[in-house]
Amino acid sequence: MATLQTGTGTVLGPEERLARRRLILRDALSLVTLFFITVGLFLLTWLLYRSFTDHERELGLRWKTRGEMALKAGHPEQAIDALRSALAYVPSRDTEIELATALAAAGKTQEATIYFTTLWESAPGDGNINLQLAQLYARQGKEALALRHYQLALDGTWQENGFDRRRDVRLEMAQYLLSRHENASARTQLLIAASNAPNDPAIKLQIAGLLEQASDPGDALTIDRSVADARNAPIAALEGAGRNAFSLGMYRVASEYLGRALSGPQAAVLPDKEKMANRDMLDTSLHVLLLYPSLNLPPRSRAERILSIRKIARQRLTDCTGTATSAPPALAGIVSRWAQVPSTLTVSQLEQQPDLEQTILQLAYDTETATAESCGAPSGDDALLLRIAHNPNAVDQT
Repeated sequence: MATLQTGTGTVLGPEERLARRRLILRDALSLVTLFFITVGLFLLTWLLYRSFTDHERELGLRWKTRGEMALKAGHPEQAIDALRSALAYVPSRDTEIELATALAAAGKTQEATIYFTTLWESAPGDGNINLQLAQLYARQGKEALALRHYQLALDGTWQENGFDRRRDVRLEMAQYLLSRHENASARTQLLIAASNAPNDPAIKLQIAGLLEQASDPGDALTIDRSVADARNAPIAALEGAGRNAFSLGMYRVASEYLGRALSGPQAAVLPDKEKMANRDMLDTSLHVLLLYPSLNLPPRSRAERILSIRKIARQRLTDCTGTATSAPPALAGIVSRWAQVPSTLTVSQLEQQPDLEQTILQLAYDTETATAESCGAPSGDDALLLRIAHNPNAVDQT
């Protein structure tokens, strides 16, 4: 069919318009088909990739779980292999931390240190990483670095239970300081921990025990008594209070708590050695109290005890100097002072002279101290008097 020409342009005939329409339709259909093929290929590729990544993730999780279980079971070597496999499939910061922990547990100190140092550089405020580094440096004897990272762990962030974790870090730091014989620094950390400790007997007793190791029986006794005076007090608190009071020369307090410890139902489970030690301290405390001239005694009873102490101390001096015509230089002053005390005294006479009572007591204490240095450790009543002489005012404290 012919194409008509007009003044305004070319006019297509019916057949040409139909052919053109079919061409457009065919091209559109081809484009649509190509589009759906592309979408199909994309979906297929995406599904295959998703399946592959899911499989990788599943394998990574499986190896990570195996590693965690091995680490928890105390098999760090197995944990290292499993966690490395997990990282190969799914890189993860948590898995890297677990791998570094496994390396440390397996004794691979240098490798673990490098691993944790790399992790620390990207998160210097992470409390757990700083704690791990502190433990590693402590193991290597690098005290300055260990203490630095313990402090960073105290100041750092924790994912959960930050308050409890910081307390645990502080106690661990104190134990490390004790192992280095830095008792004063350890005591500082322990007193901070004690001031923030919850009302938990186990935690309080742990702190008290560490304070005792830090040669601070006074603060340890305060904590032990706070637990021991509560209802249904654990026997460890009674023992700790008695032991620390005994160490401080507070024999009345020691006898109270040791007596409760040994007479309570929990005493049956104590090891024989521990029970015997408690019994020895209790017996010594009771004997000291029977000898000690307490101000709470009636005047006559106090005077009788002072005369008894006078006799014990003078006999100790005689035994120490022996038959020598002159006393050793270290004891000459003591002998001279005894010469100024009346050689015969009755209870009634002494009862009326409180100043003389004090003079005799002080001289007796000085005698036991001096003879212990010159003639060796005493025994019997002399040993009890020497205990009193170390801190006379503490004996009767409550």
